[in-house]
Amino acid sequence: MAVWKLQKLGRVSSATGEPFPPDVEIVTALFGDEEETGEDKVRGAGFLRRDYLAEEATEERLEGAFCVWRTRTPPAKTEEERRFDLGMAREFLERLLNEKNPEREAVCMTLALLLARKRRLVIVEQAEASIKVRWPRETKLFDIPAPQVTDADAEVLQRDLMKLFGMEIEEPTEEPPADPPSGTEQNE
Repeated sequence: MAVWKLQKLGRVSSATGEPFPPDVEIVTALFGDEEETGEDKVRGAGFLRRDYLAEEATEERLEGAFCVWRTRTPPAKTEEERRFDLGMAREFLERLLNEKNPEREAVCMTLALLLARKRRLVIVEQAEASIKVRWPRETKLFDIPAPQVTDADAEVLQRDLMKLFGMEIEEPTEEPPADPPSGTEQNE
């Protein structure tokens, strides 16, 4: 089976060399590359990727392409957008575990699962009442309590964590009740 390596979406247009703006449609085309050598050491078995803005992707530019597809550039990140601070999350989890406050067990579990998802915490064993975890490159195991969380508790927990990490929560807006449909009156 042949395996081809393709470059990621370029940051600039293959036609003009100008950077792509955020959240726009891009047309990508693969062309055979005579200079590229494939895994089987055969010359001409590689591909050259070219990315164009949708309006730049003319028939002439795409002529001879092995395949063509459309994608989008990533949306712009706002200045207000913050990244999840993994170092702070670890320190906060360690502090909460040292406090041993039963009211904070759900926060501990949530932080542990977030850190495990980011591969900053290793889950070693799962039990009904807790999970045994360790930090990467460390051997010392410790327990994270696994409390039962109701739907109401989950909403409060989410709100608390969002406030803690400085993220905004969009509150659902209440819509006024719909007017009853007209034309259903009966004459007596």
